[in-house]
This record gives sequence, C-alpha cells and structure tokens, in this order.
Amino acid sequence: MKLKDVIISEANGQKIAVSVGGSFNGMLKLNDTAAFIADLLQQETTIEEVAQKLCEAYETDMETAIKSVESVAEQFRKVGLIEE
Repeated sequence: MKLKDVIISEANGQKIAVSVGGSFNGMLKLNDTAAFIADLLQQETTIEEVAQKLCEAYETDMETAIKSVESVAEQFRKVGLIEE
C-alpha cells in the first residue's frame, strides 16, 4: 500500500497531507505519529513494515504500532488517498 495523489508538507509547524488530485479535494492535519506514517507511505510498503519502523522510532510494542498504522491508513482510505 502507499499514498496516492498526496504531498506531505509543513505549514506553521504543523504537518499536513495535501491532495493533488483524485477524489479528495483538501488537506488533512497530521499529528506526529500520522506524519511519520504518511512519510513512510510515500513508497510502497506494508502495515507490518511501517509498524516495525514505528516501534523503532517511538519505542512502542508491535501490537500498538500495528493498531496505530491501521487507524491512520483507514483515515487515508476514507478519503481515497491509499493505493493498495
């Protein structure tokens, strides 16, 4: 899976995902975890690969990391920003 038609940018210290085409026309504010995940989703990857990198960066367990990645990915799916 990976993000499609999205640019990750920063405005006033806040990371945002900006749609550059597709079905969603707008932007999403990202917290630190979502921004980290979005950066990794710029390239083709899996939930498990992203969760592993999240564990390394935030010193969390794999179960919690997978739940976080799935939650963020679901939000991106709802607005059509995930390519599977």
